[in-house]
Amino acid sequence: MNKKIMSWLVLFLLLVSFYLVAYSQEKVPFPENYEKLIKVEEGEIVKGNPLFMIIPGLHRTYLNDIAYEHFKKYIADYKAGKEVPPFPEGSYVVLVNYEDKEGKKPRLFVVMHKKKEYGQTGGWGWEGFKPNGERTVRNPDKDCANCHYKSAKDWDGTFFSHYKP
Repeated sequence: MNKKIMSWLVLFLLLVSFYLVAYSQEKVPFPENYEKLIKVEEGEIVKGNPLFMIIPGLHRTYLNDIAYEHFKKYIADYKAGKEVPPFPEGSYVVLVNYEDKEGKKPRLFVVMHKKKEYGQTGGWGWEGFKPNGERTVRNPDKDCANCHYKSAKDWDGTFFSHYKP
């Protein structure tokens, strides 16, 4: 094989390798049966809240068992301003946002899934969905993680600073 063909072959294999590494990260799945998770809070985001432009109105937050046990164990310390450990591997958080106060028109599902594969975003995989499962966030790693980690008040990228036990 001549050097030119060999060079192109090596370049091609490198590009394919980079592509596979970049896109091998598992996407966060649609939260089927999220209502069966543990509801930890319900609230309303009103005008004046910085999140109003993203998730206005009524919302409910659900956790899987792994996240809930950690939440239950450390929420009081977190609210008291103490340092608390990050959520463990396998934690799953679902925030459901509604257009109306009656909670009849679910508008967006925001899902976070704690996995080792999401190291570049603090260990969380982020995604937004419509009720039909259609993804709504173009670049969740950038768009979601940037906001979640800007706040010094956050707890491992989650927004529980407003939580009232």
